[in-house]
Amino acid sequence: MIRSLKPLERWGRKTAAAVFSPVSRSDSRVLPPSPRRILVSRTDSRLGNLVMLEPLLRSLEERFPSAMVEVLASHVFAEIVELMGFNVIKADKKGQLRNPFEFAELVRRLRYDRYDVVIDAGHPHSFSLSGAVLAAISGACCTVSTDVGESAKWYTHLVKEPPADWHESRAIHHLGSLWGNWPAWTPPSLKPRRGVTVRNAIGVHVGASGGKKYPAAKMKKLVEVLSERHFVEIYWGNENEGREAFEIVSECNAAMMPNLTLEDLVEKIAGLKTFVTADNGPMHVAAALSIPVVAIFRVDDAHRFGPMSPGSRVLFDPAGPEPAKVAEAVFELL
Repeated sequence: MIRSLKPLERWGRKTAAAVFSPVSRSDSRVLPPSPRRILVSRTDSRLGNLVMLEPLLRSLEERFPSAMVEVLASHVFAEIVELMGFNVIKADKKGQLRNPFEFAELVRRLRYDRYDVVIDAGHPHSFSLSGAVLAAISGACCTVSTDVGESAKWYTHLVKEPPADWHESRAIHHLGSLWGNWPAWTPPSLKPRRGVTVRNAIGVHVGASGGKKYPAAKMKKLVEVLSERHFVEIYWGNENEGREAFEIVSECNAAMMPNLTLEDLVEKIAGLKTFVTADNGPMHVAAALSIPVVAIFRVDDAHRFGPMSPGSRVLFDPAGPEPAKVAEAVFELL
């Protein structure tokens, strides 16, 4: 079903581009020195990308303390932005394709709120047509993106594309550098809403998308080694990851965590001694909570997406590092 929606999604983007692209083009619009309403747009369904918005959102609040800062985000992980303390307009891309009335309602909402500035905080190194369309239909007098691809045709104000070796959160934060006295970037930061129960436990997450996932056999062996010396909690996200977690705990001395809400996930991770995981959304959550992370990378892009919490380590191997090497890193960290 998802694959069958792809041609429809491409058609929808092209149609929207034909309708809305002239609206956004301008060579003479002035950057508002003190905007009243700011919308930050990031609509892909990835938890980590929303966590990496935090430095930008925090700096916007600091730079414009009287402004209302809101976020347009996918409904899938919008709760993480709410946990940061920001209001979220939830976008369901696939739902809007199935039901055009939902898209029309989103357009009405964006225009009704009359934003002074819309910042497209999508991919800082590539042009996104869907992001450009959303910025255009907002009707904002100022729309901001990086100067990549066809951005000059769509946005009123552009910032220079950041260096490729910058961390993704820093590259996104750079979007606010159009304004003077822009606060310095610091890594993403999260705080649990509720009290945290500190546990003498290692958290291990079994999941990640595509080729970033740590092989199941190696994960099982890793948990066996870790659980010989420490209490281990197994975290998971979707149904397939849940089955893998169940298989691991059925043969290892480890505890399988329940299906957690995002707020519960933040609270549980905040109480860990360390977190062991492939490159995934919970990795970014743990790092933002200042939990030391042992991150398993199978793609050589840790300079952009690696954890930044004190004590964190990255182990890179296209095939997935050997369990003994990962366990050694964990024991050294502890």
